[in-house]
Amino acid sequence: MLKLIEPKPEDKPLLDRLEQLYGYDFSEIAGNVIGADGLYGSNPCFTEMWTDPNRFPRLIYVNDEPAGLALVHQLGERKYDMEQFFVMRKFRRSGIGRDATHQLFRAFPGHWTVEQITENIGAQAFWRNSISTFTNGKYHDTFGDDPVQSFEC
Repeated sequence: MLKLIEPKPEDKPLLDRLEQLYGYDFSEIAGNVIGADGLYGSNPCFTEMWTDPNRFPRLIYVNDEPAGLALVHQLGERKYDMEQFFVMRKFRRSGIGRDATHQLFRAFPGHWTVEQITENIGAQAFWRNSISTFTNGKYHDTFGDDPVQSFEC
C-alpha cells in the first residue's frame, strides 16, 4: 500500500539517506561528485524544506517501507513546482511513482510545473506519461534550457 507521509524532525536521518541515494542515481546523469567523506553534497532545498513554509516534503512508503521522497514547492497561490522527486530503483516501473505523483497533484490542486534536466531522458518519459495519464493528455510541454510540463488540476 502506497502512503505519502509528511516527515517529522526525527525523520531527518532517513531523508538524509534518501537524498544520498538520489544523489548517487543522479550522478550517472549529471556527474555529481562524491566528497572526500564519501557523501554527495546536500541540495539546499533539502535543508530549506524544514523552515520554508512554501516547501512541502513527503516521504513515499510502500507497505511501511521507505520507497522515496518528494518535495513540492509552492510558487504562489495555487501554483506548484515538483522541486524534487525520487523513487528507489526497487520500486520503479511498478506504478508507485505514477501513483505517488497523482496523490501529490490531488493534494495540491492548482497550476503545476514539472521540469527535468535535458540529459535525463528517463525522467522526461516518466513525467510525460504520469502527467498525461493524470490530465487525460491536457498539459503543455515546453522546451527552453530544459523540458517543462505544465498543467492545471
